[in-house]
Amino acid sequence: MFKTNFSLSAEQLAGLFTQLKSLESAGLPAFSAFALLIKSETKLKKPLALMLQKLKSGLSISEAGFRAGIFNDTHKTLIHAAEASGNLEEVYGQLAHHYSGLSIRIRKVKSRLYFPALTLVISLFVQPLPAFVSSEINGIDYLQLSLGRFLVIGMGILLLTRLPNILCNLGLETAWHHLQLKVPVVSKWIIKRQINEFLFILAMMLEGGLAFSETLPKAVASIKNSCLREQFIPALTMLGRGASVTDTLMKVPIINGTILHVVNSSEQSGKLASGILHFTQLEAEAIQIQDDALAEWLPRLVYGFIVIWLAYSILGNQLAPVVPSNL
Repeated sequence: MFKTNFSLSAEQLAGLFTQLKSLESAGLPAFSAFALLIKSETKLKKPLALMLQKLKSGLSISEAGFRAGIFNDTHKTLIHAAEASGNLEEVYGQLAHHYSGLSIRIRKVKSRLYFPALTLVISLFVQPLPAFVSSEINGIDYLQLSLGRFLVIGMGILLLTRLPNILCNLGLETAWHHLQLKVPVVSKWIIKRQINEFLFILAMMLEGGLAFSETLPKAVASIKNSCLREQFIPALTMLGRGASVTDTLMKVPIINGTILHVVNSSEQSGKLASGILHFTQLEAEAIQIQDDALAEWLPRLVYGFIVIWLAYSILGNQLAPVVPSNL
């Protein structure tokens, strides 16, 4: 099946689903809603125009959005279930809330790093300046020590951000995912977020009227880390055997006791979807606190690195002649 690929950020998805919720609440037909979106969402004009074209050809909203590259597999399943149940406004609202929170967390961390990054750049050009002014180094040496370091650091950061895609293209995605789970702090960070994302998607699909046997494989497929997905294999093999949701998820090692308790109590009360969804919202608040702490401390670490580097470069040069040559 042909599918055009566009990469939408969390901020773009938050804005898109927020507007879709408002337009759905206003009772506008899909054709009119997406025609308005084309005018307001200029950055998504091309994929939205393609989606509108596919809507006019008779495709559903979920299928048209998927083929236009706006919706991924998870969005497609959620919106398809919402179309069948007539619950589009609520699903749009939940997705808008989810991506708004994610977008805010990402934007907050990035904004806190602007000034440390600027300080680092200034430091790179200031640190070798005294040596250049005193003619200890020439212009080429100064550029190597300033601009050269800047380019090396910039390329390193760019390579680090592109590393997952590079490893994936090289067929080393599993090795990268395995490495992520080997670093204790990183492992806890990834597991907490990806499991909460999994539970959110699971709850949304259940709320849309899909059976657990149908939602579990789709929710598992949304987990980005392949090593985490593999831990759900025992649970997936239990589907169709009549086991409860709690007993099924109990087979997954990374599903902790707190989650199992929430699932069990929600299942017993007949409010499985809403119970899990409420839990994911509470977890999202805890994740927000962690991200706020990261946004608070990461700039301090960068500033600390800059201070130590500048102090070492200054004091190191002053102390070097004091050290006896025979040592």
